[in-house]
Amino acid sequence: MACKISQDQAVQLDLPGRVSHQIVSGGSGADNISVRLVEIEVTTEGQSRKRHYHPDVEECIYVLEGVGRTEADTGNYNLGPGDTLVMPPNEWHCTFNTGNKILKLLCFFPTGKITVLGEKSAV
Repeated sequence: MACKISQDQAVQLDLPGRVSHQIVSGGSGADNISVRLVEIEVTTEGQSRKRHYHPDVEECIYVLEGVGRTEADTGNYNLGPGDTLVMPPNEWHCTFNTGNKILKLLCFFPTGKITVLGEKSAV
């Protein structure tokens, strides 16, 4: 059965260093997909974020607006509007805003329940 989800139904998550709106997940009618709208503010001096990973599930990051850099175990990836980054399962990563306006991302996961593990300093 199709399920329409309005913007006001998105759940704001309490995640460090970003504003994350859980649009679709297991709690909103999807068994095998999650979608988040993530907004990362312009980085200020002294601000830090921590790396994390998702066990056994990929993450697909699509850049809507702004510019940033994802630092991961396999390297650093500069991102801009229209870019897509596929992060493999179990890889430590963190995305930073490198521009002068909010970095907006759509993040997709092939599961209805996202597990985030770890918090280690980004390099």
